[in-house]
Amino acid sequence: MVFAFDRDSGEVFVLSSPLEAPARCKPIDVKDGFWLFFADDGSPLEPRFDPGEDPDEPPGPYSLERAMSGLWLQERLEKVANVTGGDVADVEGLAELLKINRGKRIATQRPR
Repeated sequence: MVFAFDRDSGEVFVLSSPLEAPARCKPIDVKDGFWLFFADDGSPLEPRFDPGEDPDEPPGPYSLERAMSGLWLQERLEKVANVTGGDVADVEGLAELLKINRGKRIATQRPR
């Protein structure tokens, strides 16, 4: 699961996988900063573009990788206007889903 945040409208799209992001979010808009991406636990993801031959050409395909820094989706919830997809009905549901997913991540990182 990946969250795509449209900075213009404040809408968060719940995507089933990172592979769905390029179909939903045009590379040129991603490159221009209109979209922010987050992992299922709310941690920031960075788009990585395939290197192009000509810098004047529009950006090509991209993939999403964990960012080294940045605000988490939980820290941006006040800017979320609505949520679409993934059986999440509203911002409160998104906040709860993020808590659950974050808890799963913490549980898997505990030393044994």
